[in-house]
Amino acid sequence: MSDPTTVDAAQLFEFIGGADLAVVLISVHPIHAFSPTLSQQLSRNHKGIALGIVDLRELIFTNGAALRFIHQGLQACGAPTFLGVLPGYCLFRRGEMLAWDTGLPTFADIEAIARSALLGAIWSGVSRDAAFIGQALRVAAEQVAAYRVAVRFRYAASEVRAEREAAGPSRPRPVDELFWAYQMLGVLPTATDQEVHQAWRRRRMEHHPDAVAGNPEEFARRSQISADINRARDIIVNYRATYTRGSYAKAS
Repeated sequence: MSDPTTVDAAQLFEFIGGADLAVVLISVHPIHAFSPTLSQQLSRNHKGIALGIVDLRELIFTNGAALRFIHQGLQACGAPTFLGVLPGYCLFRRGEMLAWDTGLPTFADIEAIARSALLGAIWSGVSRDAAFIGQALRVAAEQVAAYRVAVRFRYAASEVRAEREAAGPSRPRPVDELFWAYQMLGVLPTATDQEVHQAWRRRRMEHHPDAVAGNPEEFARRSQISADINRARDIIVNYRATYTRGSYAKAS
């Protein structure tokens, strides 16, 4: 089983980009720990998955870039972000956020938890120890929530990813543009200007429309992808020139 590790906020990009799949718990307190049950299920479902915990307070006070990146990822996943970055479990594939979940029981879990509470009540009556009820509730709540998150993340890592690739590139909302641009080029926000340029050239070669000039439908599809690849590079270059005062050194 892959044991969750504490991730320094400054190393978040390296952590989520260093494995094919990674799940990070954004924690609000030391007692807000990674669920052992969820850790076991994720490790069983995904060989080599990286599991980590990052402190939300550390993200807020020491790594604004990572905080903005996660906020954009949550928006792309449809998470409620009106309060900012929310605590919970985030699923990443090579730096792209695929899904998020609080990891807490929901109303849909009440029936399963109630059954466990009933079992605890029975044992409590037999043993005359009321603690069995509370223990049964805690265990049931963790197991039910962990199972739901594991299933959701397994789906997101397979079906949702396949659907996105089949659908092809799409126009992002303005607030998601920078996040989308890094995804389109397949690089993390920590990539150097040279690495961004190399990724752009590589993606252009992979999807160049001239390679399928005899197939009008495929030519049109690749032309759209190429346009999106160029736009992604421009978004990153313009952002860095405006907000980081960095220079973009074009390679010859």
